[in-house]
Amino acid sequence: MRTSLKFKVQSLKFGFTHLTFLILLILANSCHSGTPKTAATANTNESGVAKFVISEEIHNFGSLNAGEIVSFTFVFKNEGTRNLVITDIDSGCGCTKVNIPNKTIEPGQEGQLEVIYDSAGEVGKQLKVITVFTNAEPKQKQLYIKANITNEVIEINS
Repeated sequence: MRTSLKFKVQSLKFGFTHLTFLILLILANSCHSGTPKTAATANTNESGVAKFVISEEIHNFGSLNAGEIVSFTFVFKNEGTRNLVITDIDSGCGCTKVNIPNKTIEPGQEGQLEVIYDSAGEVGKQLKVITVFTNAEPKQKQLYIKANITNEVIEINS
């Protein structure tokens, strides 16, 4: 009986030692998981900053008849000293689409965002928000399009 108890105590010590070793190993490896961060930091350590500057953030299409498809091109400039990169765009709804000819704009250069708006099924005053995500500060820039839609089908049935 005493041998059995001694064996259990030694097993617990053995298990505890392995558990402690395993925890230390996990902690040591988590400290070394910074390698991807180092790689990402290398990419962001380019000198300078990107600066997204746009003179017109709101475009008013005016009065439209429902079903008209119109477009407007927002022109912006990178007034920073680092490449401006457009990482994503949220057009807000299916009625608004955005075309970007070039997602990377060098310092001092201009870029364009063509916004295409389909007014089908719309009525009344409309305001649509396009959110542009970049590597500049702030990371997001919001652009707006407005229109006043006349929709005889919806207005007659109302």
